[in-house]
Amino acid sequence: MAIDNPKNNIVLVEKYVKQTPQGFTLEDVATKTGLPVLETKIAIDDLMNRYNTKLRVTENGDLIYDFGKRLERRDQKPLSEYFWDIMGVLWKAFQIFYKFLTAAFLIIYFVVFLLLILGVAASGNDRDNRSSNFVGSLLRAFLTIFQWNTILGYNNRYYRKDRYGYNYQHYQERPSVLGRNKSDDPKDNKSFVSSIYDFIFGPPRVELDPLANSQEVASFLKKYKGLITTSEIQALAGWRRSEAENFMTKTLAYFDGEAKISDKATLYGDFHQLIRNKDKTQGAPIIWYWDEYEPEHEMTGNKGNRDAIIIGMNIFNLVMSVLILSGAFFEAGTLGIGLQIALGGFPLLYSISFFLIPALRWLGIRRKQKQQHKENIRKRLMKVIFQTHTRVLSLEQLTAVANDWRTTEEQLAPAVVNEVMQDTIIDMGGEGFVDNQGAMQYRFDLIGQELDDVDALRTQKRPDTDLGDVIFEA
Repeated sequence: MAIDNPKNNIVLVEKYVKQTPQGFTLEDVATKTGLPVLETKIAIDDLMNRYNTKLRVTENGDLIYDFGKRLERRDQKPLSEYFWDIMGVLWKAFQIFYKFLTAAFLIIYFVVFLLLILGVAASGNDRDNRSSNFVGSLLRAFLTIFQWNTILGYNNRYYRKDRYGYNYQHYQERPSVLGRNKSDDPKDNKSFVSSIYDFIFGPPRVELDPLANSQEVASFLKKYKGLITTSEIQALAGWRRSEAENFMTKTLAYFDGEAKISDKATLYGDFHQLIRNKDKTQGAPIIWYWDEYEPEHEMTGNKGNRDAIIIGMNIFNLVMSVLILSGAFFEAGTLGIGLQIALGGFPLLYSISFFLIPALRWLGIRRKQKQQHKENIRKRLMKVIFQTHTRVLSLEQLTAVANDWRTTEEQLAPAVVNEVMQDTIIDMGGEGFVDNQGAMQYRFDLIGQELDDVDALRTQKRPDTDLGDVIFEA
């Protein structure tokens, strides 16, 4: 029979899954394929490991597996994602090329200034030491031209507030190699070369580790008796309901968990095997989604006066290139066509692009900043929804609690709260309605039921995490 070969079982079950896009129970598969229930369960778990899956619970407590209308591999990216990956590589390559052009201009001025400094240094022996130190400092500044990354490193971070008072992580900017630090604010001490590069392309935002969510869930399971619900995954990662459901099945497959249904028809994951650890040290930190605000999409990340200086420098180059091309400095024919293009044409094109690139970025930045602001408001509302344990909240209650819990964040108006909730309430498994008095109400029965049920299950559970003594060594 097929049970003697697990691969045949998987092929048989996969064929059935492709023919049943509306979802099925474990018993459906066993009945249609003729496989024992245990072998069927093993084959389905293998498919869940490879394909996106959602689990559904009926009102009678039955578990339905839903692989969608067609099987989609978890590691398979859509063509659009490949396209944007390629565009991202090309964009990074263009940044390096353009920064090299910027460095070329700085090199020309550096050589001129260096010749002047060497001439002054040669005028008297009594200044040799001071001149040598000054030249050394300029050499160190010169090397910063070729530091294409304007940050110290991905592990160097600090917190900064955006204009709405939301505290977010920011990479540490490269400081100037000349002079002393001006203040405790890293933005004040940012090197001028870094400011130029960030004026053109913008500073990098803090990127999260792609494995952070899995590590965080593993730490959560270790701390909370190996049980987790879809709502708790949402609270950890901030995903929409459908995304959290898919991640739940992925976690079940990756960490050898078991999907279970409580007496009140709540679906939860039981990872009793995962918490049997010999290593008792703390895992990845558990950070709720609302405890980490979205990093700001910055235009330049520079102080206003620094941007003004950079703009002034480029306007000077732009004007000078136009004057050279117009013959204001040299009579016609004095310069060869090659020199005229080199001193006028090339700087003109460069100076125009120097303003054009930030202008094009500004169009996208404005949209991203609005989305970032909305997402930070959503984080604050999610915190209220998940931590008040109230299944029904009025618009006034939701707004009042969110404002009561604020520290440096903005004061929210009911109209803003309602606007954000209209776009996200379905994603949180809730619903909005108007009561008999005409007041807006929000209901979160699904979240409330899952959190209440899993809390009761954890209270009842007595996990066996003791590995016992070693009785055999190989």
